[in-house]
Amino acid sequence: MLAAVLLAARAAWRLRKRRRTPAEQREADARARMAGRRATDYALENIREEERAHIARELHDDLGQLLATLRVDMSLLTQAMTATPVDEHTRELLAGMDQRLLSAITSLRRIASNLRPHALDEGGLYFALQSLRNDFEERHGIPCQLDASESALVLSDRYSTAIFRIVQESLTNIARHAAARHVRIRLRRHPGMLHITIEDDGRGIHQADMDKPASFGLLGMRERVWAIRGDIAITGSARGTTIDIHLPLPE
Repeated sequence: MLAAVLLAARAAWRLRKRRRTPAEQREADARARMAGRRATDYALENIREEERAHIARELHDDLGQLLATLRVDMSLLTQAMTATPVDEHTRELLAGMDQRLLSAITSLRRIASNLRPHALDEGGLYFALQSLRNDFEERHGIPCQLDASESALVLSDRYSTAIFRIVQESLTNIARHAAARHVRIRLRRHPGMLHITIEDDGRGIHQADMDKPASFGLLGMRERVWAIRGDIAITGSARGTTIDIHLPLPE
């Protein structure tokens, strides 16, 4: 009889232990929804990146080659016309056409690079970030320091693309809103983790700006970080804005 009572008490204790409180159940449901959302975000982002890469290749291989061929033909035509008298208006027309073709080729390369940076495929993440930094400095005249090791940034295409896009979006936000005089990007790799810090000395972001529904740049950064199960913290002060990101890396 005593043994039976002990067994019944033990079974009841186990049952109570397994039963969750309403608050615990809500928390578990929230975690499950968040995990499902992040998995969906990751899948959608992969699809978008694949589509961007496909469009970039089509632009470069088809339209880019066509424009380059047209410019070569234009150069040959201009050279051939030097042997025959041509009025000044025709020469100016040809020169203007050549300049417009060059502008079209430059725009096409910029669009294709925004869709899928060739530097990622040609030299990896470190080289791509160097190119991104140089382009940022040239376009906006803001000094940008990249503090990273090439060996630490040997990552899979999935992670390299996500990190590049995160840094790219950060620099875009800084150029548009921060009025900064200097930017610093640091990437540090630790066992199983990559730590990214992006700092500027601009006006500093306010909490109200981070919570705006129209802050698509910040939203996109967060979604990219969350899609690979990382953490992101954005803080602003009178001294500027700091973005801290921790990304778990596959073993």
